[in-house]
Amino acid sequence: MKTKQVTEQTGLTKDTLRFYEKEHLIPPPSRDVNGYRIYNDKIIEQLNMITMAKNLGFTLKEIKELAQLLYSDALTQTTMAVKLKEKSQEVDNKINELSKIKHLIDKALRGMCEHKNKLNGH
Repeated sequence: MKTKQVTEQTGLTKDTLRFYEKEHLIPPPSRDVNGYRIYNDKIIEQLNMITMAKNLGFTLKEIKELAQLLYSDALTQTTMAVKLKEKSQEVDNKINELSKIKHLIDKALRGMCEHKNKLNGH
């Protein structure tokens, strides 16, 4: 499958494909006689895995680690479950942090900011 077909099928841009290749998130595709990149089904599957991992909140560094495990056939269901539980805990922590920030913002909007006496009367 050529680059254009891959971009249409995956929704990724040509630049994203090149970036993933450069960062070793996917192996280099083969080339046809004209030098055009040819992506096989395995690379398409890997691109879909990367997209899914990004949608789940994994960073590119974490995705790279997962990809290396996947390519070496060392990514087991147990390992993936551990990674997902860790990511779930990170999300819970972020939600808690954001809830605290929102509470402080709401408090400030109600005029209950602890520094309200220092604010200019505007």
